[in-house]
Amino acid sequence: MKRIIVFGSMGVAVDCLRWLLRQPGVEVLGVVCSTEPLSKWRLVQKDENMYDEARRLGVPVLKLEQVCELEADLGVSVRYHELLRARHLERFTLGVVNLHGAPLPEMRGSMCDAAAIIEGREEYGTSIHWMNEKVDEGLLIGVKRFPIKPADTVYELFQLSNQYGLDLLKEWLPRIWEGHSTGVDQLALAEELQVEPRTYRAQEVRMLKQIPEHAAPHFIYNTARAFQFPGHEPAYMQTDHGKVYVSIASDNT
Repeated sequence: MKRIIVFGSMGVAVDCLRWLLRQPGVEVLGVVCSTEPLSKWRLVQKDENMYDEARRLGVPVLKLEQVCELEADLGVSVRYHELLRARHLERFTLGVVNLHGAPLPEMRGSMCDAAAIIEGREEYGTSIHWMNEKVDEGLLIGVKRFPIKPADTVYELFQLSNQYGLDLLKEWLPRIWEGHSTGVDQLALAEELQVEPRTYRAQEVRMLKQIPEHAAPHFIYNTARAFQFPGHEPAYMQTDHGKVYVSIASDNT
């Protein structure tokens, strides 16, 4: 029996939990998730809440530091919002697998989906990797890439990366707990693919929300796409009278 702890609060983490509970030879010791009220976008989109669903399913809800008191085989981090430290990671005999909503090894960190649109990338993706104490630098297990369509907004990339990420977890987790998977060094893979790994920081990406005064139409459109996410401040132009928000027609607004 493999003992697993799930880290994550969003609907995709709830989907992962439900799937794990159906797997033979798996015991979910608990979930580590937010107990705070849902954020605005999650309320708007009716995103499922791990805290509520875990309690409904009878799965213990743990605080992060309680992990240090347990012995587990595998941790599964699904878009979890906190960093795990060595004291947490060392409680797992196999390690902790993290779902990262961007393609590795080239895009680490936060708000990679918005950055991908701003940078004019034609492809995006989602990855799972072994966690260490650095941000998204652990051995790479699997990655799924998909095209960015000309009208895709950041929210649509976010949804797709979660969908494909869940598929990756379902594909790879059984191999992992059966001992048939290790991982690939990201720097070696980056050299092979001829890409330069970069760590994106949310504060830096958000600074790109402001559209310059004389921006070209395609620049305005792409910046609007990059920050069109329900419940979040959209792209804007700064005027003498304040901010003028810029958004595009979408079913998700």
